[in-house]
Amino acid sequence: MQLKTLLASVPMVMTLAMQVAGQISQVVDANNFCVYLPPPDSANRNIADTEWNAQAFCMGNTPKALKANKMPDGFIQSAHFVVTDKYIQVTGQIDPAKANLNVTDEGGQMDVAAPKGSSCADWKLYVNMIEPTTKTYCMRCCNDKVTCNRGISEKGCAHVIPGDYSGPMTGDGSSSQPSVSVSVSSSASAASSSSSAVSSSAKPSSSSSSVPASSSASAKSPAASASSSPSAGSSDQISAQSVNGGIIRQPALAVTVVAMVATLFAQ
Repeated sequence: MQLKTLLASVPMVMTLAMQVAGQISQVVDANNFCVYLPPPDSANRNIADTEWNAQAFCMGNTPKALKANKMPDGFIQSAHFVVTDKYIQVTGQIDPAKANLNVTDEGGQMDVAAPKGSSCADWKLYVNMIEPTTKTYCMRCCNDKVTCNRGISEKGCAHVIPGDYSGPMTGDGSSSQPSVSVSVSSSASAASSSSSAVSSSAKPSSSSSSVPASSSASAKSPAASASSSPSAGSSDQISAQSVNGGIIRQPALAVTVVAMVATLFAQ
């Protein structure tokens, strides 16, 4: 009887295994995250047509994104990362041609309902939109249906996931150096000793800088050092990071050094 039960469960286990393959995404920071795209072997390169069988494509180090695909080189042109107590997100620009997407496609939305069985590691819900015509993308992971609103996809990334969509892509499809920016809620991310946090009643704001393409695709997360950056709309304490050529600027440290020198001269 036990053998029959075991054999009967095999098809279900295989089905679950197929769903898990490429279905788990993860957002770590601006250098390490995933988005959903048509499967590598899909002849149909329209986002809306392939929402049901889309797969996770990741860049950098995303260990919880099991069996995910590698992000196409040059696809992500800018990445603006924000984390708060309620959500984690990355927004920016893409080069659709690098993923062989239809550049005239207005895009579509992936979430926990499509592809079925998909998820964002460590979070209950996610919303991911890819918009080839506007060369934009957005990915937000959260735990409630209000923060991750899956019912207004027709309004586009900028409405569903407010954030920074600046980047190097121009109307003719050409691009300059990719860019990365980071905003971190200190209450959600244990800021390092070199970080300075500021209370504010505003939304997280990002300071950005141009970085070589190899830096934006780095497998290593930026070090958690940051300068304080006032922002607008939320009571969270915010600290911002600016990435330049893979090196985090440390204005707080610079101020400390200047103060020490001034003290010595005073003596």
